[in-house]
Amino acid sequence: MWAVLEQVAVAAPDIFMKAFVVCFVTVVLAFLVALAIALRKTPASHRAEVIRALADYMPFWKKKR
Repeated sequence: MWAVLEQVAVAAPDIFMKAFVVCFVTVVLAFLVALAIALRKTPASHRAEVIRALADYMPFWKKKR
């Protein structure tokens, strides 16, 4: 699999980057849809807890960079 990806990246870097961006956007949209579904029927008092729990992960992502 990695050999095929390498060959595609070398032969057509434009197509490779577009495919990568499409995959990344798909994952982000899936996360946002899952968040919307999770918060849809949640009582208002619990929504703050869910959002706060997600915000706790932000330092983890900032440290990775």
